[in-house]
Amino acid sequence: MSFFRLKDLIRAVRVCKTAADERGVIQRESAAIRTSFKEVDSQDARYVNIQKLLYIYLLGYPVQFGQLECLKLVASPKFSDKRVGYLGVSLLLDEKQDILTLLTNSLKTDMNSSDDYIVGLALGTLSNVASSEVAYDLVDEVERLLDSPRSYLRKKATLAGVRIIRREPELFTPFLHRAKSLLGDKHHGVQMGAVALMAEMCNHTQEALDEGRRLVPVIVNQLRALLGSGSSPEHDVGGISNPFLQVAILRLLRVIARGSQQAADELNDVLTLVAAQTDSTKNVGTAILYECAVTALAIPSEPALRVMAINMLGKFLGNRDNNVRYVALATLSAAVITEAPSVQRHRATVIQCLRDNDISIRRRALDLSFALINENNVKPIVTEILRVLPHADLEFKPSMVYRLSAAITLFGDSLEWRIDNMLRVLSLGGKHVNARDMFKFIRLIALEADEDLQRRAARISFALLERDISQEKMVVAGTWLVGEYADLLVARSNNPAAVATSPKSPVGGLNDDDLDILGALGKPLGKKGASPDNSDSAPVLAALDPSEDLPQAIPEPADIVRLLSAIAGSSVVSSNSRHVALTALAKLSGRFADSPATVASIRMALGKHTQSMDVETQSRAAEFGKLLSQELDAVRTGVVDRMPAPEYTDVPYEEYVLNPTAMRMKALTIIKRPAMQPVDFVEGESAAEAAARAAAEASKQSVVSDLLNLMDEGPAAVPTSPPAAAKPVDALADLLGGVALSPTSPSANPAAVRSVASPPESAGGFAAEGLDSEYEVYNSHGLRITLTPSKKAKMATIVDLLATFYNEGEVAVSDLNFLVAVPKSQKLQIQPPSGQHISVGATVTQLVRVSNPTKSAIRLRIKLGFTADGQAQENMFEYSGFPAGVV
Repeated sequence: MSFFRLKDLIRAVRVCKTAADERGVIQRESAAIRTSFKEVDSQDARYVNIQKLLYIYLLGYPVQFGQLECLKLVASPKFSDKRVGYLGVSLLLDEKQDILTLLTNSLKTDMNSSDDYIVGLALGTLSNVASSEVAYDLVDEVERLLDSPRSYLRKKATLAGVRIIRREPELFTPFLHRAKSLLGDKHHGVQMGAVALMAEMCNHTQEALDEGRRLVPVIVNQLRALLGSGSSPEHDVGGISNPFLQVAILRLLRVIARGSQQAADELNDVLTLVAAQTDSTKNVGTAILYECAVTALAIPSEPALRVMAINMLGKFLGNRDNNVRYVALATLSAAVITEAPSVQRHRATVIQCLRDNDISIRRRALDLSFALINENNVKPIVTEILRVLPHADLEFKPSMVYRLSAAITLFGDSLEWRIDNMLRVLSLGGKHVNARDMFKFIRLIALEADEDLQRRAARISFALLERDISQEKMVVAGTWLVGEYADLLVARSNNPAAVATSPKSPVGGLNDDDLDILGALGKPLGKKGASPDNSDSAPVLAALDPSEDLPQAIPEPADIVRLLSAIAGSSVVSSNSRHVALTALAKLSGRFADSPATVASIRMALGKHTQSMDVETQSRAAEFGKLLSQELDAVRTGVVDRMPAPEYTDVPYEEYVLNPTAMRMKALTIIKRPAMQPVDFVEGESAAEAAARAAAEASKQSVVSDLLNLMDEGPAAVPTSPPAAAKPVDALADLLGGVALSPTSPSANPAAVRSVASPPESAGGFAAEGLDSEYEVYNSHGLRITLTPSKKAKMATIVDLLATFYNEGEVAVSDLNFLVAVPKSQKLQIQPPSGQHISVGATVTQLVRVSNPTKSAIRLRIKLGFTADGQAQENMFEYSGFPAGVV
C-alpha cells in the first residue's frame, strides 16, 4: 500500500500503536517509493516522494537510496522542486560523499539565475555541504554575489564565504578585499555574516588578522551605533538593539585584539561603554555583558577593565538563572589563573554556591573553590569544604577528598594543622581516599611528627574509631596509629585538650555491649537511650564540625584491646582492615609487655580468629598467637618494636590538581600588559626602541591565545615554528562540556619535549630539526602519548615514529588500540604494540613507519581506544605539530 500524499503518511504513522506497526508502515512506504523511482520518471511524483523520504529520515530510518533523486529534483526549473531538492541534499548528503560533485553544475547554474530566491537556495546549500572541491569550483560565483545590490544575496554570500574559508583558508583573498564594505553595510544581516566571515579569516591567516586590526575603528563604530541608537522594532529584543549582532561583534573584537596592545587600547572605551549602558536585569543584556567580560579578560586590556570584568562575573553569581551562574563560575575558574586577587573578592559568594540545589552549579563552585586556595586562605576554604563533604553528592566525593588532601599537603603552614585536617578528611570521606594519600599521611606522622604530635594523632584516631568504623581508610590509618603508638596513647600528658576517660565511659572506653554493636553494625557509637526500645540500636552521631577541635581519648590498655578486637571481628570492614587490626593487636604485646593481663587478653583476642574462614586472617592469627607464646618471649619485643617510616614511591600531585580548568591550559602564564613588564635594554638601543621590542615580544606570547581557546570559538593565533594543530572551538560548548580545548585533540596545545642530547646527523649530513625529540599528542584519563620521529641514513624518505604510551593515572589501562591514518601522498606501516595492557607507571611502545616521497608535511589522524577503570574511552583527533625538518 502506498500513501499518495505526505499528510496521509503522517496520519498513518500517528495512528500506529506500537513500534512494530510503525516500522511496518515505513517499510511498505519505502518499498513503494523505491518502485516509484524506478518506474515513474515524473518530477511531480519525485517531488512528493522526496517529501515523504525527508519525513521518514526525521523519524530515524535510513533513506540513502533517495540521494540521487534529490539531485534530479534540484535540476528541475520549478522553485518548489528546487526547494525540496536542496533541502534533501542538505539533510541526506555531506561533504565526504563523492556524489556531491554531481551537484556542482546545478549550484553554479542556480547561482546565475535571475530569480533571487533560487540563488538564495543555492547559496544556502553551499553553506551547508560544500566540500573543498566544490569550494574551489564556486568561489568566483560567491565573490561575484558579494557585490549584489540585494542585501538578501549579500547576506547569503557572506555565509557561503564562511564555509569556503573554513574548508580552504587559502581562498581568503577575494573576501578580505571586501571586508571593510561588508562590515560597514547598513543591513544587520549582512553585518552579522561579515562579522562571522572576518572572524573565520582571522582565525586562519595572519594577513587577515593584520587587516582586521586595521579595521578595528570601523567595527567599534558599528558597536557604538548599536549602543547609541534607539531600538528599532525590527531588531529590538527586550529593549536592546540587536543583541545577537552585539555579541558577534564582541567575539570578533576578541579574536582581533588578542596579543595586540594597540588593538586592546582601542577597545577600552567601547567595552566600558557596553558595561555601563547594557541592562543586566534581562537575559539578553546578561549575554552581552558576559561576552564583554570574556573579551576584556582575553585581551591585554587595562587592569581596571579586567577588574571590572571580574566584578561583572561576580555579580552574575547572584543571578536567579542557573545558566548565568554556571557560565560565570566556569569563566571565573579560568580567570582565577591570571586574576586571582580580583576573583578572591567573591570567595564568599562562591562558597554559598556549594550548597546550591543545582548539581551543575555545585560542581562548578567546587572547582572554583579549590582553584581559589592559596597559602593565605587555605584554612577557611578547607573548613567550608569539609562542612560540605558529608552532604556532597557521591560522584563528587572522590575528587573532593583527593583535592582536599592536595590542598592540605601543598599549603598547610604547620604540621599539626595538616595532621588534624587529614584526620578530618579520613573521618568524613575515608571511603573515597586513595591509598597513596593514606600512605602519605602515615609516613608524615612516622617521619616528621615528634612524640607529642604522634600521641595527639593516636588519641584522635582512637576517639574517631569509637565513633565510626565505616570509613575504610580511616580504619586502616587509625588502627595502624593506635597499634604503633599505643604506649603514647595511654600515657598522661600536660595537654588540657585531652580528657581522661574511664573504661566504662561511652566516649572514651568500650564495654561489652558497645563491642557487640561495633562488631555487628560498624556504625558510630554513642550513648544509648534510657528507653528499652532503644537498647538495641546505636544512634548515629552528628558529623564533626570542622571549626571545632577534634575529640581525643586517653583509654586504658584494655580499651585498646577491645577496640582492635572488635574491628578485627567486624563484618562491615574490609578484610584488609581486619588484617591491620590483627597486626596492631600483636604490636600491643610489645607496648604493654609489662602487663601480663593485657598480653593474656591479646592472646585470647587473637585466638578467636585462628578458625576464621578467611585464609589470610587465620594465618595471621595463628602466627601472631605463636609469637605471643612463652617460648618466644625473648624475641617478641624486637619483632613488634616500632617500625620505621613506611617506604613507598611518592608520586607528586599534578601541577593543576586544584584547578581542572587550568589543566587544559598548561602554556598559560600571567597576562600582563607589555608596558607593565620590565624591559631589558640591548646595547645601543634607546628606551623607546627597547619598549617597542618588548611589546613585540609580548604580542607573540601564547598567553592570551590560550585563554581565548578556552572561552572562544577561535583557535590560537597563527603559530610559529614548530607548527601546532589548531582548530576552532565553540565557547559555550567548551565551557559547558569541560572536556577539551580543541575538538581535534583531547590534550591542550601539544608541546614538543625536546631531548637533552643533540639531534643526530641526517642522511644528508646535517642535523635534521625535530628528529629524536618527543612530541606530546595526547594526555587524558591518565594516559599520555608521545611520538618520537627518527630517520635512518639509507632511507631518506622513511620517517619512523615511535609512539610511547605512559600510564600516569591511578588505574591500569587495557585493550589499547592505536590506529593512524596519513594523507594519500604518504604511505603508512604500523607495527604491533609491545603490549595492550599498561600497568600504573609502566610504558608501552609501538612503531609507526611513514613513507613520505613527496617530502610534504606529516599530518596524522589518530583513532585511540582503551579501557581504564572499567570504562571504555574512544577518541579521534589530528596531529600535525612536527617541525619542518620532520619530512
